[in-house]
Amino acid sequence: MATARARVLAGVMAAAAILGWQGLAFSASPEPGDPTYHSLRYNDDFSHLANQPASPDFWDPLKYIPIGNGQYGPTWLSLGGELRERFESYLNPNFGIKAPKSNAYLEHRLLLNADLHLTDYVRVFLQLGEMERVGDRGVTSTTDIDHFDVTQAFIDLRPPSPLGDAPVFRVGREELLFGFQRLIAVREGPNIRRDFDGFRFSDHWGDASIDLLAVRPVNPNPGVLDDHANAAQELLGAYLTVPVGPVLKADFYELNYDNTAAKFRGLTGTEQRHTFGFRLFGESDGFDWNTEAAWQIGKFRGHDISAGMIGAIAGYTFRDVMWRPRLGLESNAASGDNSHSSTIGTFNAMFPRLPYFAETSLLVPANVVDVRPVLSFVPREDVTATFGWDTLWRASDTDGLYGSGMVQYTNTNKNGSMRVGTELSADVRWRVNRHLLVGAIAAEFLAGPAVQEALGKTVTFFVLFGTYRF
Repeated sequence: MATARARVLAGVMAAAAILGWQGLAFSASPEPGDPTYHSLRYNDDFSHLANQPASPDFWDPLKYIPIGNGQYGPTWLSLGGELRERFESYLNPNFGIKAPKSNAYLEHRLLLNADLHLTDYVRVFLQLGEMERVGDRGVTSTTDIDHFDVTQAFIDLRPPSPLGDAPVFRVGREELLFGFQRLIAVREGPNIRRDFDGFRFSDHWGDASIDLLAVRPVNPNPGVLDDHANAAQELLGAYLTVPVGPVLKADFYELNYDNTAAKFRGLTGTEQRHTFGFRLFGESDGFDWNTEAAWQIGKFRGHDISAGMIGAIAGYTFRDVMWRPRLGLESNAASGDNSHSSTIGTFNAMFPRLPYFAETSLLVPANVVDVRPVLSFVPREDVTATFGWDTLWRASDTDGLYGSGMVQYTNTNKNGSMRVGTELSADVRWRVNRHLLVGAIAAEFLAGPAVQEALGKTVTFFVLFGTYRF
């Protein structure tokens, strides 16, 4: 098996070299370059094309289609989309716990969107998606297949304001992304991105912004037009971003999460959590930093909840050195439970990004502490490469390890070992042009005693992908 893993890793690294060095790992940096097309496609803005006489890009004629003009502003339509092909393979998926020895499959994602601006004060956004998987995972997944469904559909009301701000009232289905996506994320890695149904109010004053939301996550179903909001889960809250100084910004948030089908300590019941958190981030003179802390209180089946999380990223980029190397250090700590206490101590990140720690997407931030040195390079403006070495431990030896959806890996709470393992990863990406991004990722998760004693094994993972946005 070790020989097979070595061959897989060698093959991926060769493919990465062919694709071109590119890509700071998502956990450390956004995609390379300055893409015209945002991760949240409703943030794309092509209004400048109204006064542009020539269209230098092939897709520009679809980006601003004038319909009319009146006293309240122009009416215009913008059309766009995304095609992503992604090949993944695991040796020992899910640590090999109740899983096959290996799998390999191709994921296909097609998204098409229409953005209709009805004057300056009303907007309608619609996005349809077709997601398919070719090949068998061998493990249960609800984020692979969804045929022709509404992934986003909302109406914006943007009333004029004399205060110099920009209020927006939004109702419908949308993707959400806040901060570093530690708690609310679009879930880009899996084939089906995460979306929510509900209401959001946003306002901006210069570099400051506030969001108030009342939403439910959407449950993807494989059939046609059959996705619906998850009635068991609800998220209410407020998220504020303010500049603190010339090189520092801060986020402050309060999030209220209810889940009537939560599972802890082998029991199912209603979970009510209140999360209070803040984030400090910025960059200056080659240094960058991103720190966040959150505390949770609440109730579960008569038990009090008391949990916490802290995450930190710091790095320095040698701007005057060839390939602009960046040395970084990432660390996270998310509390675990003490089964001998009446208080539930497992932190619940609710809707985190995947991958969260490194690239295998095996764990979510619950009962985990990790430290990850990172080395990145930018050999060209459109190319990046990141290499990471992540070491993980359990925060509590009386709590287990949790995967996507806060599902606990079987028997990981029944041993006293603390060390979870070490993950080595390489992420290589190349932004070929404003539309096309290609990349390769390879990772090996060397299982530690906390995994091995639950009959878990070392995991090898690789992915090749290409994303075309227009």
